[in-house]
Amino acid sequence: MKKEVLGMAISSIEFFLDPTISTDKPLRRQISNRLMAGDIIVIRNAFQSAFADRMFDCLNNYSNWKLYEGYEKHFHYHHHNIYDETLFPDALRHCRDVFASEPTKSLVQDLSRRDCTGPVTFSASLYRPGDHSLPHNDFTVKDGLQRQVAFVWNLTRDWRPDWGGEFFWCKKSRGVNPSFNTLLLFNVDRSCKHFVTLVSPHAQGKRLAISGWWMGKAESTNPETSASGPAEEPRVEMI
Repeated sequence: MKKEVLGMAISSIEFFLDPTISTDKPLRRQISNRLMAGDIIVIRNAFQSAFADRMFDCLNNYSNWKLYEGYEKHFHYHHHNIYDETLFPDALRHCRDVFASEPTKSLVQDLSRRDCTGPVTFSASLYRPGDHSLPHNDFTVKDGLQRQVAFVWNLTRDWRPDWGGEFFWCKKSRGVNPSFNTLLLFNVDRSCKHFVTLVSPHAQGKRLAISGWWMGKAESTNPETSASGPAEEPRVEMI
């Protein structure tokens, strides 16, 4: 029984968080309230240094990054990723298992007040010079599942602000520069638009991150999930 409890603790994201965060109950209540209010949470020095250093080394030494580029209406992206889980290094696979564990999903569900019992989408990214992502909101519903809570764990070292690559939160017109061991969290809905600014051609560092979504059941009564079809283009727009 004791081994089972220990195993659950080690598989939870809570085990790897900095102790001052994981044990601070008022802070956790504040995080929960702000998530439910539709804000983005920025946690500096989020994880214990040994875990953060291990994941930085994993991504920094990885060489098989793939370019992903796409264009949809009003949305273009161009960046390098590890999406194929068969190509995950061991450390990245272990990290995915931590973020996808049942104890972690239970913790995130408690903080967000969202259903997070579904699968977890998990990947790593490298933004090279010229890489970017135009404004988008992450909102998708497929097969009755919805992206509920987004996470972006920045693992970028020694990044200069003039190199670009800023995570920009549109609702509050606030940018977050890439920095080492900074975790971003937000509840996903149509109003949570954000983007990554263009990485300068002069950038010399590596903009590294681990990101994804905890997913759960889509609420059929939620207006965000109702299939109303595309809206008609207005004849006159005041912009």
